[in-house]
Formats: sequence, structure tokens, C-alpha cells
Amino acid sequence: MNTKALIFTALLMTAGAANACDKPTAPTLPDPDNAVTAQMVKAKNEMKAFITAAETYLKCVENDTGKYNAMVDVMQKAADDFNGIVRKYKKRMSAA
Repeated sequence: MNTKALIFTALLMTAGAANACDKPTAPTLPDPDNAVTAQMVKAKNEMKAFITAAETYLKCVENDTGKYNAMVDVMQKAADDFNGIVRKYKKRMSAA
């Protein structure tokens, strides 16, 4: 492998590691009183992506109890919020 290829590979590996340590932000959820199905599906997909990114972040900060626990709290709140809007949305749809 030539020097340029080695440098490029090292840069890619470093970029991947840096992304793993970026704290993800929970997605903004739609208003269940006005949301349409497409918005709810989008929210579900964004939550799945957030959880995946958060799990990667947790692996990166597993030795830092403060950051780890803070991320777990954010994940729990995001899950609770999402489950709440899903229940409201389903209730609204069943009444329609």
C-alpha cells in the first residue's frame, strides 16, 4: 500500500471514530393532535436512527459515567416522549 493510501485510510478511520463520539440529539417529534401518518413514520425512523447513534455514542463514552448516564437519560426521555405521541396519535385515529 502506498503512502497516500495509508494516509487516506487513517483519515477515514479517524473520521469514523470522531463520529462515534459525537453526542446525538433526539429528533423533534410531530404534534400528535395534527400529525399525518407520513409524519409519524418519519418520526419513527428518526427515533430508530437516534437510538442507533446513541448506542454508538454510549460505547464511545462507556468509561465516563457522567456522559454515559446523561445519554441514557436523554434516550429514556426521547423514548417516553415518542411513545406518548404514538399513543395520542393512535387514540386520535381510532376516534376519527
